[in-house]
Amino acid sequence: MISKTLFLTYFYLFIYILLSSGVILYNKWVLSPKYFNFPLPITLTMIHMGFSGAVAFLLVRVFKVVSPVKMSFEIYATCVIPISAFFASSLWFGNTAYLHISVAFIQMLKALMPVATFLVAVLCGIDKARSQASLQKLFASS
Repeated sequence: MISKTLFLTYFYLFIYILLSSGVILYNKWVLSPKYFNFPLPITLTMIHMGFSGAVAFLLVRVFKVVSPVKMSFEIYATCVIPISAFFASSLWFGNTAYLHISVAFIQMLKALMPVATFLVAVLCGIDKARSQASLQKLFASS
């Protein structure tokens, strides 16, 4: 028998994949000249971010699904705002890509993100390129 925790984990994972795919296909439909032909990807991104913020506000402040986190302005300015800016930029450029390339190609590019992230981390000095570990991971995954 599957435990309740394991079942919920797989259920949430399934919902996440379903919703993520839905957002991708919705963005393509809205931005595609063949369908809805909405020409402003940054406006679509702002709508996404505004809706996410409103839902987060409702869940935290109104319905109290999770307790609010207390943080200083300094932490907010140095941790939350930069991550939000990078995330919004990622959405904006991702939505812009839907104007020019197919959903399948975008998904293939997204699969390369871990490699790109690792290379940027190496360039920034956050991580080190180790050929032994890289070769082990490469052959372990294949």
